[in-house]
Amino acid sequence: STQSTWGKRRRCSESETKKKKKKKKKKDFFWMPIVHLVLFKFRHECFERINSQTGAVVARIRRLPGVLTVSMGENYTTRSLGYTHALTVTFVSKEAEAAYQVHAEHVDIRDNIFRPLQQDVPDRVLAMDYEAEILSNE
Repeated sequence: STQSTWGKRRRCSESETKKKKKKKKKKDFFWMPIVHLVLFKFRHECFERINSQTGAVVARIRRLPGVLTVSMGENYTTRSLGYTHALTVTFVSKEAEAAYQVHAEHVDIRDNIFRPLQQDVPDRVLAMDYEAEILSNE
């Protein structure tokens, strides 16, 4: 007959105990960066132009104070409700995100790159900012 060991404690041998002590346990850390998410609707005839500028836009935003990460790309699914591109910027704090909104680089990108490619497009931008709860291992 086979006895179940479910719920029973097993004593570790001395060698198993030493192995467990030798393993370095990674410490969890918790942080709450700010995520700025923007969905865009660009006219289809502008896709080539916006896609060719994505790398330069990301590089310009990445250099701004308080920016941790930047990503931008074209949607590839059919569930986007007409939004064609997304931009995500992660900041160290709410203050860094607020400063970004009025920074000359951001205003230039918004007014001189994005908006001209969105003329006559209804609901052209949907933006959202939130505090992300991130638990990670280091």
